[in-house]
Amino acid sequence: MITTFPPPFVILAIMIVFVIAGTIKGALGVGFPAFAMSVFPIFIDSSFGVAILAIPILLTNFPQFFTVKGWQPTARRFLLAGGVILVTTFIVAQLTADVTSRWINIIVGLLLTLFALSSLFKVNITAKESPHCQIGVGLVSGLIGGIAAVTAPAMVYAVALKMPREEFMAAGGFMIFTSGVVLIAGLSTAIVLNSVTLTHSLGSVVVSKMGFRIGTWIRPKLSERVFRTALQRTILALGLHLTLVNIM
Repeated sequence: MITTFPPPFVILAIMIVFVIAGTIKGALGVGFPAFAMSVFPIFIDSSFGVAILAIPILLTNFPQFFTVKGWQPTARRFLLAGGVILVTTFIVAQLTADVTSRWINIIVGLLLTLFALSSLFKVNITAKESPHCQIGVGLVSGLIGGIAAVTAPAMVYAVALKMPREEFMAAGGFMIFTSGVVLIAGLSTAIVLNSVTLTHSLGSVVVSKMGFRIGTWIRPKLSERVFRTALQRTILALGLHLTLVNIM
């Protein structure tokens, strides 16, 4: 259990990570927890990183989802995936204090890397909105998200559906938003989100939102082609870094 505040230089490093992660999130719609969790292990414990990510994840996905035009039908389309993510994340989050996230992070990193490489080299990966796909994505996303705060399968699934940009933003935002809601509840029940981590998480919201605003200012300036390329390369960079950090 984390009960003491880190040194000032570590707090500063955490804030810088949140600004960059928020900017990536605002511009591309994904990558907030993936970027943060790929950098945090350098200077803080993974369980501390998961705990302080909980509230910023929720509050950066809230505007992404609810400000996109036509979010209501998107929510209905992916309600099954969101529901499974919600239940699975809550159950798995109870284990965060006792389970090392190293191997989960490696799996997430490899998944992101393989998907990005396949996209960049034009390997055709498609997905369906069928109940079976949504349940599978929800289970895997909840398993990984509950321990590592990275809902990578949901992100990969949303990209593989090959939706228009705004529709992708709404779908990805909805699935990750449901994970964020229940991650807070799960971590609180497991006493991982305590007075120390809650203070850091709330403080990180301000800088995360600042980065998010920068990203949303950048996003309309990107063409659909540039947006897709930036998304693929960001996923590749995050996947490689997350894998290497946890292997070494």
